[in-house]
Amino acid sequence: MPKQFQTWTHAELARDVNATQESDKDFIMMVDGQTGGGKSTFAIKQAKKTCPWFDIKRDVIYSREELIDAITNSKVGSTLVCDEAINMLFSRDFMKKEQKFVLRLLDMCRDRNLCLIMCVPNFWSIDKHVFQGRVKLRVHIARTGLAFLWKPSTNPFFKDCWCKVYNEKATYNWDRYPNATKTKGFIGYLNFTDMCDGDKELYLQVKKEKKEMIAKMEEEKDKKKLEENKKLYDKGMIHTLAIAKKFGMLTPGKLTLVADELGMTAGALGKRLSRYIADMDQEEDGPTGQ
Repeated sequence: MPKQFQTWTHAELARDVNATQESDKDFIMMVDGQTGGGKSTFAIKQAKKTCPWFDIKRDVIYSREELIDAITNSKVGSTLVCDEAINMLFSRDFMKKEQKFVLRLLDMCRDRNLCLIMCVPNFWSIDKHVFQGRVKLRVHIARTGLAFLWKPSTNPFFKDCWCKVYNEKATYNWDRYPNATKTKGFIGYLNFTDMCDGDKELYLQVKKEKKEMIAKMEEEKDKKKLEENKKLYDKGMIHTLAIAKKFGMLTPGKLTLVADELGMTAGALGKRLSRYIADMDQEEDGPTGQ
């Protein structure tokens, strides 16, 4: 007899999530699928069922800074939606110091029994530490309004709890016939509708405001980094010119050409180099002048 799979509702899935949270654990849910397929819609509707105090403006997250603040300060048992989580957990960023800190934050989720619903285009692009060790449910948006659900295997002898190699073979003709029932870990389907008009309008507004704020912050970071790099470049160039002047390799003609490039007079540049050389000599002689 063929195996029967459950057709889930948001309420039934919420009870499953809440039961895990009540057992003093976290629940990380990964929602993947094509852009525009309904990942955010699913995530927000599920979050509202899972957590009575879920707030779209506060609990839909777009940046690492927000994620850090939310995990640290949210009420125990809260649900957070990491919209576009690819910006926070993309595997190629794993070696970055900030990324390791975010992964440590995920390890802290259990302390607060949080439910994190993360939206990504591709499940397999997420850092291995997250999808192998932390994700308790994979939700794939097969098409708008239809989600497939998988849970990881708890078999202690499986190297891959998602049975990727087996499932790839079992679904070789997925594009023509997406039969999830052939895969290991599949637990059923969930049909969902669009957000209500009020929630959708608020979500789009929050998304626009937060992404604009992040873009502004990134622009300020880039500007600051550019200024710091320019200072380092200028300092290196002045050092090189000072060495050349000190050893007689910077002729008046070359000094004038360099000064023109820097938008300075030759006299002003010469004085700056002389001061720099005097400072270098003093450092070499030491504080006692010996």
